[in-house]
Amino acid sequence: MSSINKFISHIKEEKNDNFLLIAHERPDGDTISAVLSLRSMILSYKKKVHPASSQGVPEVFRFLDGWNHIKEDFLTGDFQTIVLVDNGDLKRTGYMSRIIAAKKSGATIVNIDHHPKNDIWKLANINIVDEKASSTCEIVYNIFKHAGMQISHQVATALLTGIYTDTGGFQHATTTAKTLEIASDLMSLGAKLKKISGNISNFKSVSMLKLWGIVLNRMVSRSDLGLIYSVITRGDIQKCQAKEEDLAGVVNLIATIPDERASLLLYELPNDKIKGSLRTENNEVDVSQIASLFGGGGHKRASGFEIDGRLRQTKDGWEVV
Repeated sequence: MSSINKFISHIKEEKNDNFLLIAHERPDGDTISAVLSLRSMILSYKKKVHPASSQGVPEVFRFLDGWNHIKEDFLTGDFQTIVLVDNGDLKRTGYMSRIIAAKKSGATIVNIDHHPKNDIWKLANINIVDEKASSTCEIVYNIFKHAGMQISHQVATALLTGIYTDTGGFQHATTTAKTLEIASDLMSLGAKLKKISGNISNFKSVSMLKLWGIVLNRMVSRSDLGLIYSVITRGDIQKCQAKEEDLAGVVNLIATIPDERASLLLYELPNDKIKGSLRTENNEVDVSQIASLFGGGGHKRASGFEIDGRLRQTKDGWEVV
């Protein structure tokens, strides 16, 4: 029995009546959209569903139907099944200790993802993973089709949102013929591409643009490494009256500079940690290997990591202290 069949059978079992869906930390369009779509699917089986995100839902995705059902807290003991959606690794869930405790207490763990193999694989009872998929929403679309379930126009819009964001508006190399076929089908089912692009690509607040201006002004090109990088401090974010989520997308922008092999954005988190976001459009570069050197991971073209420390400006540039 395929993993998708196992998942569908698991949902249908009478004893499994309460499901927890978990998006990853610093949620993007793919994880939020996949969670909302799975919520709709499981609800259609007359089951209880609790979608969760440790950092809420970024404002940019609040045009999606049902976003307000995603909560930041829960009691793991209430659920027989925990579905980890687009998480990449266990730490990225934001609820690592709770999930491990729930597993030990007998909860079924389901992993739905398009990231490379990670520590969730061993923990999960069911792995629905396709590393070749453009996004987790592409996988969720296949689950709907496999189950023979109708996709509403609200779900179609959510699934297309996830695909749109994870492919950079269909610009990344992860965009395949199959991806475009799925996008076309979703549009025929009522997905609102104009609404999606209007809310995401054109969603730029004054605070966000000010913050991006600092990122762009601080860009440093290391031609010896083929790397362009920039930094943002907590003070910069506060000065612009911005949020951490306002940095989403800027690292992709600086990755478009010709002749650069990769881009890196380092920015301070509130807990004396520094987040590194890596991007590349170069087929010969695998930024996940760079991220792994710092305990992180992700995809070949988009990865990240966290390290302890703060950013400090010196006469020669910036350093981590």
